Amino acid sequence: MRALLCCTVLLCALGFPAWGEPVGSIPRLRPGSWSVDVTRTLSSKTLAEVDRRGSEVNSQGLGQLAVVVVNTTGGRNPRSYATELFNLWGLGHAGRDDGALLFIALKDRKAEIVLGNGVDGPSDLGRSDALMSGEIVPAFKRGNADAAVLAGARGLSALLESSPLNAPSGSTSAAAQDVPRAQDSYDPRPSQVSPPVQTEWTGEREPSPWFYGGGAGALAIGIAGLRRWWRRRPRICESCRQPRQRLDEGSDDAHLDAGQRREERLGSVDYDVWWCGSCQDAQVKRYGAWLTSYSTCPRCDYKTKSESSTTLVSATYDHGGRVRVTVTCKHCDYRDEFTRSTPKLTRPSSSSSSSRSSGSSGGGRSSGGGSSGSW
Repeated sequence: MRALLCCTVLLCALGFPAWGEPVGSIPRLRPGSWSVDVTRTLSSKTLAEVDRRGSEVNSQGLGQLAVVVVNTTGGRNPRSYATELFNLWGLGHAGRDDGALLFIALKDRKAEIVLGNGVDGPSDLGRSDALMSGEIVPAFKRGNADAAVLAGARGLSALLESSPLNAPSGSTSAAAQDVPRAQDSYDPRPSQVSPPVQTEWTGEREPSPWFYGGGAGALAIGIAGLRRWWRRRPRICESCRQPRQRLDEGSDDAHLDAGQRREERLGSVDYDVWWCGSCQDAQVKRYGAWLTSYSTCPRCDYKTKSESSTTLVSATYDHGGRVRVTVTCKHCDYRDEFTRSTPKLTRPSSSSSSSRSSGSSGGGRSSGGGSSGSW
């Protein structure tokens, strides 16, 4: 009888996927916190940076962003899992639906960006796709979960800030009109765009706004596909005229210098190395990242310079503030420090003050718009 019971348990274990965390069991966001890592994989520094960015965009009324890391969804579709979690928490401000969730299932090797209904227009989706394929997935492929999450937090913060939802009333900002510059590593897929509303024929028909948005999205995807093909196209050695081989991420480091390897670890630049076995020659191609906080260091000329700021005088509705900016390079010993003035705060209008509250999440909805990635 005991042997039969053991066999039954073994068959059940083999026949069913590993149990994942039920959506309702994931700890809710604490006040002032915008990250949950049930796997204890991310560093405390990474979690603190996510919380800082989440608090910043929330306090400015631009939206709400959160990062959730679990081990596995237990066989559930990660897209529907992440969307259910988004709506369970009501991420985003009520009436604006301006939430953005980066969801990661580490053992499943899956990542999802879920956007609220107010920030999932064509340009928002284009930025989401570029962020996922150009920043988050490459970092996970390098085995750097912290870099992937930091890139995701920075990218979603920029997405919310530049979303058409946050364009000044009565005008359209250049950032809202801009369709993101697609990366060479961008894996094109159709954007989720609602169909145009059907109207009765009256002799003449004005093109629907979705026509223009869909056209811009299709153009961006087409350009991204062309650039990706151009980057991955076969290469021929100039000396022997034999085909070159594109090395994988693990093998190409041997042909990069220390600064180039540091750029790849930071996610600011990605390099392709094309090897000619006949000539024993390596050809290195450089591709800069679009969504990155790093810039070119004036001393070593690598894209490894970063800034951090400390508030000296807080801005108010009556006067501006002042911050101390510290500039450092992650590769060389370059360092600089200066002060910068900040504009005074803008008082919210009475019509939007209630929806742009600084409280915790609650009230936002998503229909599942966003991006998916795997590594």
